[in-house]
Amino acid sequence: MIAQRFWWPSMSSDIRTFVSSCPVCASVKVPRRPPAGLLRPLPVPSRPWSHIAMDFITGLPNSRGKTVILTIVDRFSKLVHAVPLQRLPSAKELAVVVSRHIFRLHGLPEDIVSDRGPQFVSGFWKEFCKLLGITASLSSGFHPQTNGQVERCNQDLETTLRAMCSRNPSAWSNQLTWAEYAHNSLVNSSGFSPFQAAYGYQPPLFPHQEQLASTTGPAAFVRRCQRTWKTF
Repeated sequence: MIAQRFWWPSMSSDIRTFVSSCPVCASVKVPRRPPAGLLRPLPVPSRPWSHIAMDFITGLPNSRGKTVILTIVDRFSKLVHAVPLQRLPSAKELAVVVSRHIFRLHGLPEDIVSDRGPQFVSGFWKEFCKLLGITASLSSGFHPQTNGQVERCNQDLETTLRAMCSRNPSAWSNQLTWAEYAHNSLVNSSGFSPFQAAYGYQPPLFPHQEQLASTTGPAAFVRRCQRTWKTF
């Protein structure tokens, strides 16, 4: 109707912008999509490494034959293990890597959260978790934030590696250990670092801090861990 009486060079785009930003239209239009389900946060674990989440960082430059990082996060303490890999593993190869880097150090978890990658939806992975008594929890296609903890960790690792290897991107595998150490030692909004939340003490940066991290015996270590977990 406007075009019947007026014309200017950007008339079409100006009219579309005006109509799409109309507050009255936006408030009275009937929604045409199904209602989204309510977001329900995952339950908070009661101890370290009972519930873990994992994902991959891909598209990295070749570094000593490594092109992929497997990121595994303890959902209780936020402690992360970053494992460099040559390529995206198969389900069987993933089971071997997780057993070597997680189960060997922290025992069997109760639950593993992941996205719907081919490794995690395969029959081998499901049967592997079932035989070990582990629940394999897959993120929903409509709620990808289910695995958002690992996604956020991936962003931090990528940013750290980009800063450390900006002049030589192919050296990221040499710096991955220190990027992981920096992440695990950083105090977050809980008031604790992931390292301290998992092990009950903050790793010392200087020799004079060693006395603060040392313990007089197993009982003192257990008490300190329990006190930290309760506060955390």
